[in-house]
Amino acid sequence: MQWFFALRYLFSRSSHSVINIIAGVSLVSVAIPVAAMVILLSVFNGFEVIVKDMYAQSDADIEIYNIGEVTDSLRDIVVTTQGVAAVSVALEGEALARTESRQTAVMLRGVDDHYFEVFPADLHTLQGSLTLTHGEINKALITSDISQLLGIYTTVASRLTLHSIGGGDVGSLLPIMGMRQTKVHVGGIVRSNQQFKGQVIIPLRAAEQIFGSNKCKLFVRTDQSAERVKARLKQRLAEDVTIKTRNEKNSLFYQIMEYEKWAVFFVALLVLLIASLSIIGTVIMLIVEKRDQQLTLLSMGADSRFIRGIFVREGLLISGIGGGVGLVLGIAVVLIQQWFGLIELPSDGFVVQSYPVKLEIIDIILIFTTFVAIAWTVSQVAANTMIKRRL
Repeated sequence: MQWFFALRYLFSRSSHSVINIIAGVSLVSVAIPVAAMVILLSVFNGFEVIVKDMYAQSDADIEIYNIGEVTDSLRDIVVTTQGVAAVSVALEGEALARTESRQTAVMLRGVDDHYFEVFPADLHTLQGSLTLTHGEINKALITSDISQLLGIYTTVASRLTLHSIGGGDVGSLLPIMGMRQTKVHVGGIVRSNQQFKGQVIIPLRAAEQIFGSNKCKLFVRTDQSAERVKARLKQRLAEDVTIKTRNEKNSLFYQIMEYEKWAVFFVALLVLLIASLSIIGTVIMLIVEKRDQQLTLLSMGADSRFIRGIFVREGLLISGIGGGVGLVLGIAVVLIQQWFGLIELPSDGFVVQSYPVKLEIIDIILIFTTFVAIAWTVSQVAANTMIKRRL
């Protein structure tokens, strides 16, 4: 019954045009921030997907550390674990890369023949190939930022000398005596990204010559949930072995992205809260305009609680219509951007040309629940204040 009266009051032809205009303004003031919240959260979701895809292309699903020497039996245990699609052995360390005229510090990674089964580096290849050996000749795969620092713009006849502190004793006066080196041909140049940056990739045998160490790590690609595969690996490997998924390795970065998303959400929520205050004015003016009908209802047996309920629902109707329009508008904009990419990014160097968006149902439910709660609160404030004072 209260909803019936609320609908009649809102769409009554006898309502003054000023009140109708104010109600329309309140409706728009709610619709715009709701649409903005849908769009902003979808944009953050889109960028999160892009970033995770970039990490997936340049970072393993699971990394296994502190394993000591990688034996064939150890590798077989990992390979035969359910959910493991590919395994690569790698040896990492800092090194000095030098050409005839330039030098720079790099992160040197020695890998086995299965490395590119875990990392799809062919998606980022700019020049050359991913082949790291040619008979007894060792080749290197360098990132584009390193190629620029070393002045290597072509893989034709390009060579590198790699230095690193080896396993020998290093004296304070002549540290050069403890350095090891090897020479490699540049076989390919790959595009730098957030993870795959400042690196030189060489065959595992060449890295062992430089570092003089067999303390490697294992890179694992999975075809199931990384968390489930990690749990299975922990059951089969020694307790002191460290196993981390990609999400665990980059947890801080993902948390920062999540905090940024919800910071934007709360800023938009503040705008929605301020805009919703206009509903108070609309409800108050409706209460004043319908005072004769209120007296009629009182004479028919209605109490002040019943009348307050009518105007609370009046505020909910205004907010609901405005919020519904905002949701439809926001979802429409997101879907149009997702399908057609009308709004483009200003930089040509980004991995995508248009703003990435992803619509998530949980965000829609959260936004809907939030603005309904705000609408209910402000409508209660307006109705309780005015009806209590007048009746």
